Amino acid sequence: MSIEKRKARSLKMKLAVRGVQKIFSRIPSGEKLTDSELSELREKISGGGIPKKQRRGVLTKKKGFGGVLVEVTAALGERTGDTILYLHGGAFVFGIAPYQRRYAETLAMRTGCSVVMVDYSLSPENKFPKALDECESVFGSIRNLAPDGKIILAGDSAGAGLCLSLVLRLKAKGKELPASVILHSPYIDLSGALDRTINDDINNDFIIKKGLKNTVNEIYLGTADPTDYEISPYYGDFSGFPPTFITCEEHESLYADSIELDSLLEKAGTEVKTIVFDGAFHTFGTLGDTTPETKRLTNEIKSFIYKAPEA
Repeated sequence: MSIEKRKARSLKMKLAVRGVQKIFSRIPSGEKLTDSELSELREKISGGGIPKKQRRGVLTKKKGFGGVLVEVTAALGERTGDTILYLHGGAFVFGIAPYQRRYAETLAMRTGCSVVMVDYSLSPENKFPKALDECESVFGSIRNLAPDGKIILAGDSAGAGLCLSLVLRLKAKGKELPASVILHSPYIDLSGALDRTINDDINNDFIIKKGLKNTVNEIYLGTADPTDYEISPYYGDFSGFPPTFITCEEHESLYADSIELDSLLEKAGTEVKTIVFDGAFHTFGTLGDTTPETKRLTNEIKSFIYKAPEA
């Protein structure tokens, strides 16, 4: 397997873990929410949308791509002409969060790519395949607008799973695939077939809590078949898949997904690099430049995209 294990030791990471624990201790998970409670929680998580004051050196604007609302973040300096299409996480229920916007800023500044984050339709109001259809539409729009530029597909958690589903769909249709794929704590199975007991601490994940699968099936899948590869990439054909970079935490609920995905990609002959951390949390890779560990990861992602020595 192409897996490298590391330990998160920095004070900044320890402080980040404590901060995230505190935030998620206040957020109900796997519980029924009323419409008003869900609306209020979404507003809290989103932080009210794009902040008026952004990080120096970048600019984010809302635009419509293929009839779908997106947030485009670009550095004000030299750009590559390439695009990172980013699919955000949030269990299909929550929209773009401030930390994801900050990560988009970091990616734009570090790589020189424009970062297009899809504000896809959320569940339970919208069921599969609405969000995936919208992501496919945006991918096609980017390719039409910039036919000569690379498209790098990236995402975290539910968005990382959508990345896998999108590539498998494009491949099945015989369409052009992204140049590479960057995944933070992806899921690959919503059917219950994948054995996640390889992680003894699975029920101690303070972000993805026990019983989430049933909740996701209810709010996102509806009556759709969870063994459809566009829902559970675990069942897909990974031959010809683009080079893929994966990060996950050793004790998170979706640890088994990343390990199995690494194996599936390697067996298919795909270039894959998987970094597993001990001492972080689900989707920690989106911390960007916040900690020494994730700053190094951002450098490695840039190198992976452009096959160049790390900066």
